[in-house]
Amino acid sequence: MKTISISEELHKEIVDLKLDEKKRNAGELLEELILEHKKMKFLEASTIFKKGLDKKKLGFLDLLIKSKKIREEISDEWF
Repeated sequence: MKTISISEELHKEIVDLKLDEKKRNAGELLEELILEHKKMKFLEASTIFKKGLDKKKLGFLDLLIKSKKIREEISDEWF
């Protein structure tokens, strides 16, 4: 187990949030916050990807068709 230093004010906020969310400990709360952060980053990347497809006027199916040769080459290399 590791210890981290945080301000008293932040500690109070974490404890209040832990109680509001009915978590057993701060570790559970932090795990959930990390998961939510990762989801948010994934959604941001997804939005950028969709905008790129829209900019090139490609649908996802079109992308799959155009990338088939590349995917086959990668598959041949890996397997």
